[in-house]
Amino acid sequence: MNGKRLANRIVNECEKMGAEAVRLIDVRKRTPFFDFLVIATVDNTVLADALLRKVTKAVELDAGVATFTESSPASDWVVCDYGDTMFHVFVGADVRERYNLESLWSQSLREGRRVAPATPGDRLDTE
Repeated sequence: MNGKRLANRIVNECEKMGAEAVRLIDVRKRTPFFDFLVIATVDNTVLADALLRKVTKAVELDAGVATFTESSPASDWVVCDYGDTMFHVFVGADVRERYNLESLWSQSLREGRRVAPATPGDRLDTE
């Protein structure tokens, strides 16, 4: 399964499970390490755990992709590595705002951080 199809599969599973503010960002021209970033927010750790189990099962069954998940049992931020796609789940909008991953992958300068210049046709996916 290619990276975009995998990322879309993750987005679909997030939407089915009721995750909020699901965002898919294409970073193929910004980093050689992965192609897509999916970010979602949930209200509690129980929903986060259920969402992660559902997404992992769907991805492993459909794509045969090995996964690596980094978090603690009561974590407010979980990261899953699906090779070409990174999946971030935040428990609470305030936590997502605090880490503000979207700004790290934006095309502009923010708070003195320099990001890679955009190339023609390169854009941040928006909702």
